[in-house]
Amino acid sequence: MTLDPHDFLPLFAQETASQLGALEAALHALEDHPDDAGALRSAFQAAHSIKGGAAMLELHALHELMGAFEDLLQHLRDQPGGNGAWLPDAFTARDLILAQLADLRPGAPAPPEVRQLIMTLRGHTRPAPVPAQEREPAPVPVPADPPAAPAAAVMDVSALAAASTGEHLRALGFTVQVATAVVPFAGQRLGVVSARLAEQALEAGWPAGHLSVLSESAAVRAAWAARGLRVTGRPVRAARDTVPDAWVAAALQGRPE
Repeated sequence: MTLDPHDFLPLFAQETASQLGALEAALHALEDHPDDAGALRSAFQAAHSIKGGAAMLELHALHELMGAFEDLLQHLRDQPGGNGAWLPDAFTARDLILAQLADLRPGAPAPPEVRQLIMTLRGHTRPAPVPAQEREPAPVPVPADPPAAPAAAVMDVSALAAASTGEHLRALGFTVQVATAVVPFAGQRLGVVSARLAEQALEAGWPAGHLSVLSESAAVRAAWAARGLRVTGRPVRAARDTVPDAWVAAALQGRPE
């Protein structure tokens, strides 16, 4: 029997409302102490939980919004010392999520106001531009041999997920390029790509035999496997025994006898 995402919408809405309570409490704590590690952790966990449920139910607007929110929170955890200027946009995100719960539509694209907020949230992770008078003169470029292509590339719409996958590949001995979009094929032994970017990777010239498609959906994995691509779920962060055998085999191919 095929499961209908609509059957799970009431449970998702109930659980998300609970997560929003935890998120709001964390954001209010961060208003007073923008570097509060515990509050940042609680906010991140709430965003991650909502994102996971939205992905399972194909609620694209919530999934994409929470992906941007999660990446921002990870950025703040990695680079403390901010002034909390991002908080008004975080509360706007919370309000948009609450509004979305009243009209959940699996498969519907993100509306313009959500896409605009995603861009705004991602803007908080970019360094502020340096005024022209303070910039140092650009160094004269020195011709050099082009660098060798990394042995593996990770292409995932979530910077956090891409970084986690990159850690697994580096532990296998790969040199790794991590990106949130498709990168050109330049002879890499392995390209690990999220299902949402897999079609773009093939169109960009990646050979199917070099790709490994990531998805949490069994149906999506089956569809890509039917097209002859390797497929896998996402390895668990910091759990090396969850790394797919195909990645290990690709790593061994690059080692000297």
